[in-house]
Amino acid sequence: MKGNIFVILLLSFTLLFGATLWYFQNYAYYERNDVNDMTITLMGTGSKINVELDEIKSINSSTSPLKFRSCLRINSQALETIKNYQPYSEGIPLRAPNWFKCFDVKNITNDLQSGKAMAYLSEANIEYGIDRVLAIYPNGEAYAWHQINICGSAAFSGEVLPKNCPPTKSE
Repeated sequence: MKGNIFVILLLSFTLLFGATLWYFQNYAYYERNDVNDMTITLMGTGSKINVELDEIKSINSSTSPLKFRSCLRINSQALETIKNYQPYSEGIPLRAPNWFKCFDVKNITNDLQSGKAMAYLSEANIEYGIDRVLAIYPNGEAYAWHQINICGSAAFSGEVLPKNCPPTKSE
């Protein structure tokens, strides 16, 4: 009889712990952002311009810079100068929480691979080793996320930084 009670308590604890962990990963730390504009890096010069946005839905978390996601529409004036934006060749969106329905990572990834959308650098090193990337469609629909860049990948794994990386705060 004592074995049954132990198993029931163990399973109950495991179920409660798993549900709590799932809640914290998917809901607890996310907050809605108030984003009205975003910067986009220009090709060649590396300078940034502010782009006005329409229909914005954005979330973020203070626990990780990689939790930023936005669904937005870029106004037509910004689309006219899209040829001047810095392309981002390795744009790979990260999964958003299930409740943030507008950010469909599978569709965005497929559209980037097929050329229906293009990835652009919004801002390099928004935090050290983290870039903000924008996937922009020809109709102005766009999605933004944060992604680890090559400097961040090396720094976070303890490897020697590539020569073109800015110094870390500890250097």
